[in-house]
Amino acid sequence: MGNGPVAVVTRGVLIVSVTESGEVKAEKRKVISNEIRYPVIIKDLVEEGERVKKGETIITFECRELLDEIEGKKLAVTNAKNTYLQADENVELDKKEQDNLVRKAEQAVVDAQADLRRYTEAGGPVKVADANSAIQTAKRDLALATDRLNFKLKVNADEELNKPFSENDIEVEKLSVEKLKIALRKALSEYDMLLKYDDPREKQTLQMAVEDAELALERAKHTAKSKLLTAETDRETKKVALDLQTRQLDELLQDANRLVIKAEEEGLVVYDTGSSRWRPTEVVVEVGAKISPRQQLMIIPDMTTLLIKTKVYEAIIDQVKAGLRAHVRLDARPDSVLPARVVKVGVLPDSQHDWLNPGVKVFKVDVDLDEDVPDLRPGMTAQVEVELLRLSNVLSVPVAAVFTEQERTCCYRSVNGRVDRVEVKLGHMNDTRVQILSGLAEGDKVLLNPPASAEGGVKQKEKEEEPQPPPQEADRKPEGRQPGPPDVPAEGRPGPSPGGRARPGGSGGAGRDRRGGGRGGAPGRGG
Repeated sequence: MGNGPVAVVTRGVLIVSVTESGEVKAEKRKVISNEIRYPVIIKDLVEEGERVKKGETIITFECRELLDEIEGKKLAVTNAKNTYLQADENVELDKKEQDNLVRKAEQAVVDAQADLRRYTEAGGPVKVADANSAIQTAKRDLALATDRLNFKLKVNADEELNKPFSENDIEVEKLSVEKLKIALRKALSEYDMLLKYDDPREKQTLQMAVEDAELALERAKHTAKSKLLTAETDRETKKVALDLQTRQLDELLQDANRLVIKAEEEGLVVYDTGSSRWRPTEVVVEVGAKISPRQQLMIIPDMTTLLIKTKVYEAIIDQVKAGLRAHVRLDARPDSVLPARVVKVGVLPDSQHDWLNPGVKVFKVDVDLDEDVPDLRPGMTAQVEVELLRLSNVLSVPVAAVFTEQERTCCYRSVNGRVDRVEVKLGHMNDTRVQILSGLAEGDKVLLNPPASAEGGVKQKEKEEEPQPPPQEADRKPEGRQPGPPDVPAEGRPGPSPGGRARPGGSGGAGRDRRGGGRGGAPGRGG
């Protein structure tokens, strides 16, 4: 045929995909680092790439500062323990001593109250009775002496008796009467003093003694409580100090246990010091190297959780879902394609990539292989093709068969040697084929090059409407077309290309660019 090569409109499966570079990483892994608060020296370690069994020693450190600190802390713990034991004994002794003082004060109150009751109930009334008895006795004695004096005076007055009592006897009796009068006045005075002064004063003195004893008891209780509280506080302080020293010793002993690190599970040893843009010098993992605290040294990946970690651009993140089919081509095995599935899609953009290139947003995507791959190791690189869309029973033609003339998308259909320009409506596309929604039928033959009569118009249009890359992606390499509807300007609508024909997708570059571009599956894959 004189019009050049042709292609046949076919009906079948059209796969829309995106291809990005990825890396094999373990979802679960054990990070080995210097978890000691002091710098350490690597004494022994296993070689990178060796497989270790559970319980096998991975790395041994040496730290003289830690061992010296442990010895000093043991001495501090011993001193703190002795101090605490002494404080604990002091609490018991103070408690016994203060209890004894309180009991003495309580007994003093009981004695004072007893003295008050004894005087009120017995001592006071007895004194009053004795004073009253003394008055009565003085009265009787005075009455007897007065009668005796009167008798003697009466006898001496009788002349017949011739004054049998001498004047001296009479004077003695008079003196006796006077003394007894004085004694009676004294007894009456003492009785009066007892009722008015002595008895109330004695009662008041005993009552004050009771109050003093009660106050002393209250003071003794308060003093006992205060001293006991002081002793207990001192004991608690010593206990806290002991606990602190013990805890610090335990932490140091735990650090000492970390000087020897053993494998928790079977795995592969991978030297990995972590990435840090602030690190002044590179860390070397070798015997004799000095390692700073919290410095990562290696990882032990769980080989049963290996995934392919990749990233996709923000423009298509809504089309990437967990469960989508994927095809992985390891760089170490470029001739084999491994079936896989998307298992996880990042919710937020990758913060590290955002820091490096804030104008481009990418999202993390995890892909899991459908079957085990022998000798698959972390760190291997791969190309990951994710099937965004699989269309069944659709019409499609090669991308080269679609042209743009006067802002219209068309194909050149060949019928019995005659060439007709047919306007077509496009659907989804990949790097090699594009979906035809209307304008062509299955079995139609279309030209892959424009006929000679149309080349001028196409070239003229090309000069006027050369597509420009989007502003945010102008610095990217030419990539495969990102999937999208056909009616989106510059990306979804076919645009002219050098050579006189327009190709869908604008830039239409290579599908395996490592920076990530849309890559279409070959039509043969879907049948």
